[in-house]
Amino acid sequence: MALAERRRLLPYHAALGAFAGLTGVPAVRPVWWNTPEDRGAAGAGTPSCWGTRSWSYRCWGPGGAAAVRLPGGRWYDTATGRAYQGSASVPVEVAADRLPVFARAGAVVPVRGADGEVEWEVWAPAPGRTGAGMVVRESGVLERVVSRWEEGRVVVREELPAGRGRCRFRSGWGVG
Repeated sequence: MALAERRRLLPYHAALGAFAGLTGVPAVRPVWWNTPEDRGAAGAGTPSCWGTRSWSYRCWGPGGAAAVRLPGGRWYDTATGRAYQGSASVPVEVAADRLPVFARAGAVVPVRGADGEVEWEVWAPAPGRTGAGMVVRESGVLERVVSRWEEGRVVVREELPAGRGRCRFRSGWGVG
């Protein structure tokens, strides 16, 4: 199960690696990197940030529940789709076969689809807000996408030069 998830997330890891190579910003970051003002999150167990859009929490031992402190904003449990408001501790079920991972509202994550092609996993932004994501194209170019609410549904637009190809879209949780 963990290997399948790793394979599914390879496009996301490639985008984070490309961004790290361009900017020097590490792909996996300590908590204080993205939220230095949130002093409560800095000492919250062993969380990690994957870029600015994902948050993981290493829980040791299956069974029961653990309290996970999320940074400010809206977050989705990527396994259940349940939404949480950050700047607070939230309960998560600890299972032997999954690492608790949360996606920031508005995250647009490139993932490998069942056919091996890149698809977008979209996590709805808060109303009135936008979100974003990145993907590395076959040409090696790092490109950005933006998500926003339009007419009651989440729309994702790639910021591409004219004439460039497009990825297919796959809805994540919380998308209307």
